[in-house]
Amino acid sequence: MVDNASLNGLKVLVTRPQQQAKKLCDMIVALGGQAITFPVIEIVPTDVQTWPQFDLAKQDMLIFVSRNAVSNFVETLAVPLAEHIQLVSVGAGSAASMLSHGLRVDIQPSQSIGSEGLLLMPEFDDMTGKEVLIIRGKGGRELLADTLVERGATVRYLEVYERALPTVSTEQCEQALTAECVVCTSVEGVNNLSKLLQKGLKTLLDKPMLVVSERIKNYAQTLGFQRIIVTSNVSDSAVLEQLINMEI
Repeated sequence: MVDNASLNGLKVLVTRPQQQAKKLCDMIVALGGQAITFPVIEIVPTDVQTWPQFDLAKQDMLIFVSRNAVSNFVETLAVPLAEHIQLVSVGAGSAASMLSHGLRVDIQPSQSIGSEGLLLMPEFDDMTGKEVLIIRGKGGRELLADTLVERGATVRYLEVYERALPTVSTEQCEQALTAECVVCTSVEGVNNLSKLLQKGLKTLLDKPMLVVSERIKNYAQTLGFQRIIVTSNVSDSAVLEQLINMEI
């Protein structure tokens, strides 16, 4: 990060869910920016009674795809996990959440680029005979499961939360539209932003939008956003670095 950097009052619209927004907002404020919190996704735990029944002790590997996956799983965990189960994180955020909830992290990719980074690791080259449980939210991407199945694994999902469109006030929308740049970290986030700010969306279309993957960039372009910048990885530090170097 640039020494003595300052955001000089830059108004940044942070669209992450409420549970994940605080750290980035604090970093923005610490560098002299203004963080406008506008969660575009609400995280809702799924009913435990609807979860599929299986024996956790027979799993070879649990893969956590997000912080929310970790927290919602751990809250319902009645007994310690068997020692033979490998506990896997798709990135730094999930890993930090695992450690904070008392779980070890056996495998974590060096590249924070989502499922793609995990699949590049040699530990996943040959998954023959492995029983894998992917812990995620409803409606997640299929890339990870499909690839592991191709490599020989038996894969199941445990969907411990779902994403919903939050209710926002007129005042929140008006404040959001004063932003000078936008941070969006998922395709669903971009889509929900366009729904929540439908009446005033044109105000934001020509302002810089920071996203964390080419996939999100491509989707944002279909909605009319003009200045889309992809960060080097999904971390808060990468987002902040890009904010510092960005020309408004």
